[in-house]
Amino acid sequence: MKCLKYNKRIIETVLCLGFILLGLVFLESQPIWGQASFILAFLIGGYEPALEGWKELVEEHHLNVDVLMVLAALGAGIIGYWLEGALLIFIFALSGTLEELAMKKSQDAITALMALRPDKAWRILSDGQLEEVETGELMIGDRLRVKKGQAVPIDGKLISDWASLDEAMVTGEPIPADKAAGDLVLGGTLNVGAELDMVVTVAQEDTLFAKIVALVKQAQGQKSRVSSLIENLEDGYVKAVLFLVPTFIVAVHFLLGWSWLDSFYRGMILLTVASPCALVASSTPAVLAAISRAARMGVMVKGGQIMDQIGD
Repeated sequence: MKCLKYNKRIIETVLCLGFILLGLVFLESQPIWGQASFILAFLIGGYEPALEGWKELVEEHHLNVDVLMVLAALGAGIIGYWLEGALLIFIFALSGTLEELAMKKSQDAITALMALRPDKAWRILSDGQLEEVETGELMIGDRLRVKKGQAVPIDGKLISDWASLDEAMVTGEPIPADKAAGDLVLGGTLNVGAELDMVVTVAQEDTLFAKIVALVKQAQGQKSRVSSLIENLEDGYVKAVLFLVPTFIVAVHFLLGWSWLDSFYRGMILLTVASPCALVASSTPAVLAAISRAARMGVMVKGGQIMDQIGD
């Protein structure tokens, strides 16, 4: 319920599907109500793609597949196939929703990683007293005390004689690792032995934990082969389709002698078939979901291209 409350795209996609199903119920007995339901599904599901396509066209002077999808659905509706147009919109809306959910899961994966590092640390002052400080305030050379059951706040060097640390979050090894004085201790690992003293040896941005989070973010930003191909070709592809369809309509009217109505009808079919809804829906959501799932399971995947190679 919380997801539905705060995720607008999910609500729009569910409503789009609901009106399509309602239209199918009314299609035989009340065709006017059925068509009205399909139009409502079209408007609800197509609003976001149309808005995004318009913004990208106006602000970045770039044509994307959002524009093509909306025009294809409109074309299907104009020739009387509102159900087909609504289904096109639903497929595209579902793709956007899945991508948004996958992005949210990816962000949750990063949040879960960040939660492994404590926000507070106990710093040892020059007189031996302990001072609780924010982890972000720690500097190289600070001496810290980590009590039993607490997580190590930052990478450093052990100055106690001995320590036992659970490093499963880094190495996956369930058996605690024994450390001696001078050994490296990693931020985010859990102290399962007696309290220990350590000295900070690296800056926050250079810790192993920070590098792991950076790798996850980088992996989520790398697109798969199909996603990159779509992004690189979509502007030219959309322009080509928008040029081809009216050219086709005019050509078949004059060369084959078709009526303007038949020519327009065939042109709208061509526009609908040329819309790459299935290709768009099959790529990015799946890759983002796979990367975030792997991150939650402790596996680092360095981008969508790696996922492509695994799939191959």
